Amino acid sequence: MATGFACHVPEPWGQILRQAGLDSFEAWWALSLDAVEPGNQRREGWSAVSHYRLPEAAGGGGVFIKRQRGYVFRSLRHPWRGRLTCEREYRVLLRCAEIGVAAAEPLLFAQRGLNGDPCGVLVTRALEGYSALEDCVSRWQRDGWPPLPTRRRLLRVIAAAVRRLHDARLQHNCLYPKHIMVNEAWLAGDDSVAAAPVALIDLEKAKQRLWRRHCARRDLDSLNRRSIGWSRADRRRFLGYYLGRRGRLQGGGRRLWRTLAHSVRA
Repeated sequence: MATGFACHVPEPWGQILRQAGLDSFEAWWALSLDAVEPGNQRREGWSAVSHYRLPEAAGGGGVFIKRQRGYVFRSLRHPWRGRLTCEREYRVLLRCAEIGVAAAEPLLFAQRGLNGDPCGVLVTRALEGYSALEDCVSRWQRDGWPPLPTRRRLLRVIAAAVRRLHDARLQHNCLYPKHIMVNEAWLAGDDSVAAAPVALIDLEKAKQRLWRRHCARRDLDSLNRRSIGWSRADRRRFLGYYLGRRGRLQGGGRRLWRTLAHSVRA
């Protein structure tokens, strides 16, 4: 399987992982860990994610390890043997860092052939102090929704992150509330926190598209359909923030809103 990476460790993690003996495919592949949820199976192979606590020699802290065997996608560039989806995710994570979209920080990507099967490992830093938007909404439905200024503040930063992704013609392709992580300290009103207010995860299905409108059509519809509990007014505010519009939507923005509003009623 042709690839540009055999083992890649972005700085400053190279020396840190090397000192802990975790700078290779073999070191991560050999770890005996339970999956955090049932793994994905395909006819060709499997993919599983585990949580791991780094040793003190590597700074401590939690990481997520995605290990795959024969779990590939095919494209026009790779029609026969395909590429591991974790390689695509790694490349997208690097691209997100370039364009200023907060996402899980990659520590290592490595791949190797085992008995003829392409195998890969992607290690990302856990987003500690964050909760999935889906979990936040479940909590609010139980305990009461936050006031309008807090909701506006949250919708604005989510819309900005998604718009920045789309401006780079990147389509998340699986943009659900469970894949938008919210910084709990920031949400509580602490603007002094250094970490980003929101971050995106699970980018292994992301695609580069020719036009931003293609990204918007798919991702905004997916997010709108899965956003249970949000009011019509909040959905309209989110779209306005995404489009950078105040007041009434015009032209294409109005048509997009009608499509999104109809999909929720259907």
